Amino acid sequence: MKLPKRILIAATLCCALCVLLSTVAIGANQIAFSRIDPSNRLALSQDGFHNLACWAFLLYDLLHLFVIAVFALVLAESFSWEAWMGGGASIVSTLADLASLGISMFFLMAALRAMAEGKPTGLVTPEAGYDVICSTLDFAQASFGLVGTLFLATAALKASGLAKVAGWFLMIGLPISIFQVAEVGLHTPWTVIIDAWVNPVDEIIQQIVIGIALFAVLRRQPESAWSEDGNQPSSESAASHSGAARFPRVRPR
Repeated sequence: MKLPKRILIAATLCCALCVLLSTVAIGANQIAFSRIDPSNRLALSQDGFHNLACWAFLLYDLLHLFVIAVFALVLAESFSWEAWMGGGASIVSTLADLASLGISMFFLMAALRAMAEGKPTGLVTPEAGYDVICSTLDFAQASFGLVGTLFLATAALKASGLAKVAGWFLMIGLPISIFQVAEVGLHTPWTVIIDAWVNPVDEIIQQIVIGIALFAVLRRQPESAWSEDGNQPSSESAASHSGAARFPRVRPR
């Protein structure tokens, strides 16, 4: 069963929005990091540009869920089990990243802002408990993301056209997924570079190639044989039209 054109168009537009959101998040984070040390969470929790970057990444995850689901369904039409495995693992990875980001935004940063303002937070060290939860979710996001990228790339490489090109880009991004697993729980300068530049740029490239592949699928999809009034033409009318095209009517003399 082929996906409707509206779904493919929506997924392609979501790819473009994901690229825009990632670009905004990278720019906002760089402005925040130019003024504040990335390890100073207390100051970052009060910075408007860092908050803008967090909201951009949150919206990116929501749209990315839809894009990955549609891309996996497109690949599943021909390469079933690899696409299902890759799509399922990638969706779990995105949900884990969404949960980690949500906890950081709505609980940890809120507690840090309250502490900076001298309000009671309920915890002596607000970062301690949330770090454990976020690190666990980050490990789930990185590990499932590695598995999802591997299976999606395998399914895409078996396809043809631009979907195969997207598969090569996904395969090239596998080392980055390995670095994501290795950096969980670490707060070092090289992990900041990976989080602030390498991961978002890799996501932008992947969204561009996936969007191009979905657009190519959309263009290859044949026009549906529906009449203007919304009713499907019957086989008799279709046969009569084909017969008329095959045998032109002879005008009587």
